[in-house]
Amino acid sequence: MRGILVAMVLPLAGCSEWFFSGESWIDRSRPAVLVETTGGIEYGAATEFGVLTLGRSAQTGPCRVHYFLGPTPLVESGELKPAGGVFTLASIELKTQLVRALDRAPTADDVLMAMWTEDGQTTRTASIELARDALLAGDVLRDPGTPLPTGATVLCRGEEGWLFAGLVAGKATVEGSNAAGTYYVFAGVDRVRELLAHARQHDVDEQPKYRTDDIRVMQPQPQVPTPVKAKEPAAPEPPKK
Repeated sequence: MRGILVAMVLPLAGCSEWFFSGESWIDRSRPAVLVETTGGIEYGAATEFGVLTLGRSAQTGPCRVHYFLGPTPLVESGELKPAGGVFTLASIELKTQLVRALDRAPTADDVLMAMWTEDGQTTRTASIELARDALLAGDVLRDPGTPLPTGATVLCRGEEGWLFAGLVAGKATVEGSNAAGTYYVFAGVDRVRELLAHARQHDVDEQPKYRTDDIRVMQPQPQVPTPVKAKEPAAPEPPKK
């Protein structure tokens, strides 16, 4: 019996080390996610607004989200929903790292980093910096020399850790000017503001949902349609004399 117990505990060692360590802080060091959709693969971020992608492969339908809870990689089934603007929300039942968003535009003095996960098990990072030139406008990054995939998370270092600053949207080449070169554009704080302005459904009553893994979550109660009262037939008109 003791051997069986040890065998069960070992795979959870990395997870339990964080959950039962007595630390009061929350590990938000790996907010990158990998989302499998019906149309392909998306890179994205686990933010305080939910799991966000750019929705290039799909904006609706079922999905599978690979994310990190502390040091532990997890996989959860979910549903894609348009989130307004350029972002798509991958809604899942369990909580993620919920990295907070930067509440201002990044500056040249900020320390920035791009992060993504290609396999849902490990993460890759690259140091990045803003491109500053009078001929360039918008959220633009200098080419770091490392290819940045579309959907890679752009992070800005804050006083208490990394903050979400956007998602890499694509690569751009400028020719025929003093700013000629290769750059990356990203959906930044302005696009996050569009996300917050998107209309959302008001809070609804919830009920417990029991999963096969014995984790209890709350789900919206099914909406009962309001019965439509049938119209009473009109009284027949009296015969004409």
